[in-house]
Amino acid sequence: MQFQQQLQAYGQWKNRLVEAIEQYRAWLKKYDLSTTEVEEVLVGMRQNLETERMTIAFVAEFSRGKTELINALFFSETGVRLLPSTPGRTTMCPTEIFYDQENGSYIRLLAIESRLDSASMSEYKEKQDSWLQIDLDPSSPIQMQEAFQELVAVKRVSLEEAKRLGLYHEDMNHGDVEPESVEIPCWRHAVISFPHPLLQEGLVILDTPGLNALGSEPELTLSMLPSAQAVLFVLAADTGVTKSDMDMWQNHVRGLDGSDQRHVAVVMNKIDTLWDDIQSDPDIEKSIHSQVSATAKILKVDEKAIFPLSAKQALLAKVKNDRNLLEKSRLHNLENYLSKDVLEGRREIMRKSVTQGIGHLVGESLSVVRSEAEQLRKQLEELRNMDVKNEAMTEQLMEETRQQQSQYLQSVDSFQASRRVFTMQAKRMLDTLSPKRIDQMIKKHTKAMEASFTTYGMKQAMKAVFDDLSGVLGEGVQVVEDTQTLVKKIYHTFDKEHGYGDVMPPEFSIKDYQVTLEDLFAEGENFRTSMSSTLMEQHLVIQKLYNAVLAKSRKLLHKVHKETADWSAMALSPLVHQIKEHKKMIEQRLAVLRKVNQSKESMEVEIEKLERELAPLLAQQRDLERIMAMIEGKKGLPDETTSSGSSAEAMAS
Repeated sequence: MQFQQQLQAYGQWKNRLVEAIEQYRAWLKKYDLSTTEVEEVLVGMRQNLETERMTIAFVAEFSRGKTELINALFFSETGVRLLPSTPGRTTMCPTEIFYDQENGSYIRLLAIESRLDSASMSEYKEKQDSWLQIDLDPSSPIQMQEAFQELVAVKRVSLEEAKRLGLYHEDMNHGDVEPESVEIPCWRHAVISFPHPLLQEGLVILDTPGLNALGSEPELTLSMLPSAQAVLFVLAADTGVTKSDMDMWQNHVRGLDGSDQRHVAVVMNKIDTLWDDIQSDPDIEKSIHSQVSATAKILKVDEKAIFPLSAKQALLAKVKNDRNLLEKSRLHNLENYLSKDVLEGRREIMRKSVTQGIGHLVGESLSVVRSEAEQLRKQLEELRNMDVKNEAMTEQLMEETRQQQSQYLQSVDSFQASRRVFTMQAKRMLDTLSPKRIDQMIKKHTKAMEASFTTYGMKQAMKAVFDDLSGVLGEGVQVVEDTQTLVKKIYHTFDKEHGYGDVMPPEFSIKDYQVTLEDLFAEGENFRTSMSSTLMEQHLVIQKLYNAVLAKSRKLLHKVHKETADWSAMALSPLVHQIKEHKKMIEQRLAVLRKVNQSKESMEVEIEKLERELAPLLAQQRDLERIMAMIEGKKGLPDETTSSGSSAEAMAS
């Protein structure tokens, strides 16, 4: 329940951010400040928040109790063992569990024979007719339990067929004579959708069974697992760390650690096999600690990252509501980790992302409104201190304002010239990272790949496209840095000449993506040379690997282009807003001084008019401060009497 409550709180927090975005959109429209570019950015932010999911991946060799752990963590309230995990009935295919609000409840299964096709898993997911679909009845756990039995379905095929599918290797032969037929899984991949409360909150569970699946499905290792916010590597206390466990850890899991956006933990399951009625509790505890220490040394991880537990006993305890047994199972330690470390870590990452995005936009608007309020306050102060009989003072103020107007017109000319230079530089930047350019490059190299019939030729083609894509991103990094330098120079010039120092350009860099792309290519090569990938024919492995890595590279580079386009659309907007407001204030000040000069009796009338104009401006400021408080996650809203606008309000009264 703790994890469920924390996930619900996380969902509510995201909803508040969505509400803040909508309030800001409404604010911009109300005061006629919205632009097409800003609107697109805000809509994109909202969509990202609404579609963002929390993925927990479970990785283990067969018979480690991984599926039982999933049942215990998430589905115990159904009162049944929802996912098949009884002895001898192991989940045979990678399985994704989530809630698809648009299409309802179902289980979709992809035939094992699709492994012979070069199409990527993401491509298959776009072709619903390639999957066998079984509709689920969420109100009947028994019906769903029966449907999920397909996850463990197997069939016998000839030895030759098993080899072609990469599901047989001579090391698997226990005798001198090879068998005539081999038992293999019926399904290559499964996706399950049903309206469980956790899944409705955005939880996605990725169940990845066995070294064979990871060794022959590059997308699992290079895309699905790295996309997870948490990866739980499950071992069994009764077997310790076996050779296949170690292969899986070294080739598919260990490299995922060390990222701020991902948590990797080790679950040492089946500690109930160490329970012994003859041994005392301290002896059992000592035995468990010994297992944890040995595992930590073998895997080279901190003991704090290892969670000894019994998923079987935890599920039984939850179904029977046995608190003592649940405590003894130690599941709560893992639940605390998922609630505090994983969820809180994810929330902090999202908070930073949103703060840098909408937070910067709201901050920019707040800066402009505060500046405008300050200018009005100064005008009020001038009028109140003005000697209505002193015509020379009025003329002097008008002359000063005309000079400001002249400087403003010069600044507009200067800005338009700077904007033209920026527009050309931005076009160069976006052309460098153009999705069309990327897609043409991939298409050209893919043809070369398909034309090669040798493993060496395919590897050379793969290296060529990787080099070209790295070159494009490297070129893009340099052009973005040049553009960022230009933008900073424009802002610095305006600060120096016109005193716009309180307006800053949004920071932007794509250098991190360069590291991500390089890591992806390195992981791809590690995958190709790993022992587990040798179970499949190398020509097929390289082709599948090529498609998987290219699909992720293309997605990453398209994302870089989108973020770059968003930034370029917003880069000068703070300056544009400041210039517009400056013009408005100068014209307003001149108009007031003219009226006062023409009619001394109009002084009080103009003061009252400025006071009326200041009041809604302060209301705008408070609206923005409330929106900013929502973004920053502050519980209280800014108090009108203590906000930064209070001094102006006091001056106006």
